[in-house]
Amino acid sequence: MKLRIAAALLAAAVSAAPVAAQDLKEINVLTPLPRHTAWYPLLVGEALGYFAEEGVSVTLIDGGDLPATAFLENGQVDLASLDPSEVILAHERGFDFDVVYEVMHGAVEGVFVLDDNPVTSLAELSGTTIGIVGESDRGLLLSALGHAGLTEGDVTIAVLGESAPLLANSLKNGQVSAIVGAISDFVALASQDVMTKNLLPSEMSEQPANNYAMRHDAIGGENDALVEGFLRGWAKGAAAGLVDLDVTRAMAMKADPENWVNEELGTIFLQAAQGLHTPDGDTYGDLRADIWEAVIAEMTAVGMINGDVPTGEILNPVYIERVNNFEQSDIEADVAAWKADNM
Repeated sequence: MKLRIAAALLAAAVSAAPVAAQDLKEINVLTPLPRHTAWYPLLVGEALGYFAEEGVSVTLIDGGDLPATAFLENGQVDLASLDPSEVILAHERGFDFDVVYEVMHGAVEGVFVLDDNPVTSLAELSGTTIGIVGESDRGLLLSALGHAGLTEGDVTIAVLGESAPLLANSLKNGQVSAIVGAISDFVALASQDVMTKNLLPSEMSEQPANNYAMRHDAIGGENDALVEGFLRGWAKGAAAGLVDLDVTRAMAMKADPENWVNEELGTIFLQAAQGLHTPDGDTYGDLRADIWEAVIAEMTAVGMINGDVPTGEILNPVYIERVNNFEQSDIEADVAAWKADNM
């Protein structure tokens, strides 16, 4: 792990006292989603005032079709949500980005088969047709096949598109044995009353997703306390969002009504998101070097990168201990108070 901590960091302190709205300082964060149920740590953190307590006003930036790393390269955002491959490839191109917080401690994609299908591993799907929602899912499938001892030649791959009825019918009618897609596709299948299970190999299911990364030269800079405050607010929001499903659902429904037209499906999506945001242990945002080393080894094996990338060059735990400096009992009390006032 990197230990290059600027002296300014040692003196940084952020008050927990409420801050007037006009005194909040804006932080720009590039994310793949707006204020969305999948991003419930933000929704909960805002509802409970955690970001305001840190003096932070969160502005989400939509990257559009541009590479997320470009916004960090150009200094347009303070933090960007990046997948491991984006971070590792940027390192190979010579950019010095540090991952400072693992947002999701699990893969957001899966290989979904019918829940009553007796197969228990991807290896058993050899000789069948596997559907992918879009071409962007092909790489995941090929990697998953490799983990299962199969190659692309062992299956037929069909691109199905995003239509929920088409995905459901293709799976129910046996046109495909499995569908490779994201959690949103899992929810789309559920909306058609199709229950599934995930056969993604276990060694892939722990891969981090949407990690917060920043320029290394920004650590210890003028916005350092702002970044720390944001990450602390996020960590507290993530912890609070796991306390009471009913409260988190109420907060998400208010902030993200578009995804709650069907409350049952919204709940399924929220619970799936909770699983992703739950850390392996007690540390929110923990940087798991062993998982990253496995990702790097896999990218090297398939020729995506040319050489070894030391995890100490891309993972920087400088904020982790400080942003986890809160008491779970206080979080639970905050949730209970919000519930008493709002439900």
